[in-house]
Amino acid sequence: MAADTCPIFMRLPGHTKVNLKALMAAWFILLMGLGCILAVPGASFAGTRLATLPLQEQVFIRLAGRNTALVQEKRVLTLVAGINQIDFSWQNVHIDPDSVYLDTLADPDDISLLSMARASDASALTWELYSSRDTDHTVVISYLLAGLDNLVTYTALADDQEKTLDLDARVILRNFSGQDFDNAVFWLTPDTVFNTRLQHLETRQVLFFEQKDLSVTKHYKWDDKTMPHDPENTPHAPGIPTGYTIKNTSDAGLGTFDLVSGKTRIFQEDGQNGTIFSGEDVMPFVPEGGAAFVKIGNSRDILVFKRRIHTEQTRMRRNKKGDVQVYDELITDRFILENTKNVPVMLTLTDTISGQWEPVDMGHAYTLTDHQTLEFDIHLDAEEKKTIDLTYKIVNKFTGNFARYNKIAPGN
Repeated sequence: MAADTCPIFMRLPGHTKVNLKALMAAWFILLMGLGCILAVPGASFAGTRLATLPLQEQVFIRLAGRNTALVQEKRVLTLVAGINQIDFSWQNVHIDPDSVYLDTLADPDDISLLSMARASDASALTWELYSSRDTDHTVVISYLLAGLDNLVTYTALADDQEKTLDLDARVILRNFSGQDFDNAVFWLTPDTVFNTRLQHLETRQVLFFEQKDLSVTKHYKWDDKTMPHDPENTPHAPGIPTGYTIKNTSDAGLGTFDLVSGKTRIFQEDGQNGTIFSGEDVMPFVPEGGAAFVKIGNSRDILVFKRRIHTEQTRMRRNKKGDVQVYDELITDRFILENTKNVPVMLTLTDTISGQWEPVDMGHAYTLTDHQTLEFDIHLDAEEKKTIDLTYKIVNKFTGNFARYNKIAPGN
């Protein structure tokens, strides 16, 4: 067969004949060998070094309360001049891969993050860091960790006169995250920080606050929206909620940090070196300077009656036919308060006046919590009965027909 027609040979300059099949086989072997080299674990391009991620120097955990916590780890990396690869993996640990963040804490001209790659199963990350020199450098790795939550509980002990309260607070940590913490710094609030050990599948209780002899006031709270206005004629009257008002202030013995929300169990000294269980409630979040009411039960020792004793239409505006269209209404409500106990009590009475109103003669000092809610703090002596009349004016009330035919259309 003529050489010019042979399909497996080609003529190169200088009339050199090359076996194309042999050349292709040689290239195949070379590529396969290179692929094997690249596939070897730990192999990298020239100028790139795989750095081993060291153990944590410190671990900080910001508790969020429900199932997820923010974890920040300080680690010291040994870097060489050039590009360094750092692998971070979390097999069987409940880390949100989208939340993982590396902070180099350095001048970007000195150390900079070049790239980040995630493993296909979302259980590892690889960072490429450039360092201008050989150095040991501290980095912070942050991430959200699921399965780590906390509960806050309070225990309160009132003295037998119900004037002071011993209060302690504990946080219950529950770890189902898959990760162990030998000595972590836990942050409940910026002012509530503690160290403890917490292993996977462990539940631990930590005392983080204790205060003796807090000044408290026992209150009875009546609200006209929820309480019957004539308890003697109401079957199964629930009684008036009673409990302690705890002030987060320096004069009460607190006031240096916020009180977080948590279940509260209240006890009272019985005067015979024993205690009795008074009740259970949830302490709301109480900022510095604020106050909270912790309920212990309902009392039928205090009676509150509300009766409307006078109404009068004034400043009436009429149409051309002489019919009243708009008017003001003068109202007097009477509160009859009775303390059947043989000790003085403090009653907080909450009243609601709807609409646009003006005070006329309120009968007692009050505080407006919003434009229609009034709070009266009323002291009742032992077995005292007191009457308070509230006179006020509702302005610009519409008659039925006027309101019916002068409605504002939706969206106008």
